[in-house]
Amino acid sequence: MNVQTQIFAMPASDRITQTTQAAERFVDQYYRAITRGGAGKYYTDASKVVWNGTGMGGAQFKQQVLSQLGRENPPLSHFDVHALDVHPLGDAQMLVTVGGLCRNAGKKTQFSQTLVVEKAGTLSYVVSDCFRLV
Repeated sequence: MNVQTQIFAMPASDRITQTTQAAERFVDQYYRAITRGGAGKYYTDASKVVWNGTGMGGAQFKQQVLSQLGRENPPLSHFDVHALDVHPLGDAQMLVTVGGLCRNAGKKTQFSQTLVVEKAGTLSYVVSDCFRLV
């Protein structure tokens, strides 16, 4: 029995629980990495990103946006996730929607982010990312 057959053979509640736990782990690691300058590992050159209304590929995003996040004045210092929703997309992908507050130098700004995350072996990477400061 292959992995896809195993996942779809599970009761729906088990698939949802498993996907939710994976999303919670991913979100925790991702936002910790983004504030420390290490989020580039979650993007490939093929990743598609819309960052505050500007579309770009993964390589451009890593070079132009992620490399500057810690250097912004003031830098993004922390993300507080207030809402998390996840939906499994087949056997290896999940749609993750996140909302909350990001803090920079004491100022709090709302954000919304929708990611399609794919698991490849033990690694997870972003296929598609739409981030917006609200």
